[in-house]
Amino acid sequence: MRTYETTFIVDSLIRPEETEEIINKIEKFISNNGGQIKKIDRWGKKRLAYEIKKRQYGYYVIIRYGAPPKLNRLLEKEYQLDENILRYLTIVLDPRYEAQLDAVPPISTTNETVELVDAEKPIDNLLLEGEPEKFEAEETALELENDIDTEVVPEEK
Repeated sequence: MRTYETTFIVDSLIRPEETEEIINKIEKFISNNGGQIKKIDRWGKKRLAYEIKKRQYGYYVIIRYGAPPKLNRLLEKEYQLDENILRYLTIVLDPRYEAQLDAVPPISTTNETVELVDAEKPIDNLLLEGEPEKFEAEETALELENDIDTEVVPEEK
């Protein structure tokens, strides 16, 4: 079973409930026809590069799934029958690329800690906090590497 990635754009003028129904319908269609969904990314409403069916915006959805090759032809027919899907594209993922996607940890957007900068602290201290020796050593190495005479000498006439 190969891994595929399908991207489709749903008309942004329909209600959000209808958009979710379309996404769920495609998800069920893939599952019912021998596919296994691995990941669904809802990018949301984005501006299109050019107008499609007199629309300037669309709701982007990307689904990564494993399936037999015959499923893609059926999925394309499903896309063509739905008038609210503006565009679609399905590609085969290279196994090496898929391994890289699986190796990258997801970015957590919840419970993130934000460190506030004290306005009265000098910026130099912020840069040197933590590893001052390493920073100073790098600075010295850069000075030696870029040993350029920066003194300006006036031209003689």
